[in-house]
Amino acid sequence: MGLRDRAARVLHASGALGAAMRARTLLPPRSVAILTYHHVCDPGRDYRFDPDVADVTPAQFRRQLAILTRHFTVIDLPTLTRGLDGGPLPRNPCLITFDDGYRSNYTEALPALRAAGATATFFITTGFTTHRRLYWWDRIAYVVHQAAGPRLRLTYPSPIELALADRGAARSALVKLVKNTKDLDLARFLDELAVAAAVPWDAARERALAEELIMTWDEVRAMRAAGMTIESHTRDHRVLETMPAAALAEDLAGARADLAREVGVDSRAIAYPVGRTIARYPAVKAAVADAGYRLGFTNASGKLDVRRPAGLDRLNLARVAVDRDLTDAMFFAQLAAPGFAYTRPETA
Repeated sequence: MGLRDRAARVLHASGALGAAMRARTLLPPRSVAILTYHHVCDPGRDYRFDPDVADVTPAQFRRQLAILTRHFTVIDLPTLTRGLDGGPLPRNPCLITFDDGYRSNYTEALPALRAAGATATFFITTGFTTHRRLYWWDRIAYVVHQAAGPRLRLTYPSPIELALADRGAARSALVKLVKNTKDLDLARFLDELAVAAAVPWDAARERALAEELIMTWDEVRAMRAAGMTIESHTRDHRVLETMPAAALAEDLAGARADLAREVGVDSRAIAYPVGRTIARYPAVKAAVADAGYRLGFTNASGKLDVRRPAGLDRLNLARVAVDRDLTDAMFFAQLAAPGFAYTRPETA
């Protein structure tokens, strides 16, 4: 256990964190804690998909919701937007968000949220929902998990050979390659990976796997009917700065069109794939704005300072990362004291 973890446990057990949060209710809100979740799941050793996006177990999520509803006011995205426009915000506001569109959002998160009387915003990767394709990082994980032989040899996008003695390391290397390769033909890469791993792959197999993991549009509509907010996580979950300009524009606009058609949502908010900031990419930032988005969320860990909303870059709003390894004390501590912030710079 690290020093921060030990300090968090002591402060939590002593009641100091709770006292600090109660004291904040006496002051106007200075910040909004925006939490990032993905997949509510407890993956075992034989889990076939990417365990890194299972960032909270069902039991953890219920405990974290209890902390949030006790010490914070859980707000929805429209309330945050009004606050950024100068409207009032409640004491100790927090916003709960989910990226991607995992079915566990519907089966696990939604019942827990409703039981707690809380709401959340769900950023949907629309192309996978529509076409019942497996998220590319989960497809990589599945193929690596099922691969025959001791090594993987690929020729595209460049020759690479990976040992499978540590399949987690091999999976991480391939995910990183997709994230960082400019103009990657992702379909070709994934097809060649399946061949190299000697793992049978076709549309029927992919659809069956997607049905296990990914919400349907009917389930997304049910989420909205239950009072949840639905927004965009792009159409194909490509890292934005790696895409050609035309493809980027089509993806950003296409996701909004998908949400309008399927859910009746005029999406104006986007969570960026893998959570990277776009501040260093003015062309990407312009494309996001041109597509009609007015709020953009990263996974750069930190609270959103709302004391001077006019000075905020609304297309680069930070969120607080969550991970299965977080104890309840550390979860609470990073919300109560910025120095405890857990950094997870890239996710799905």
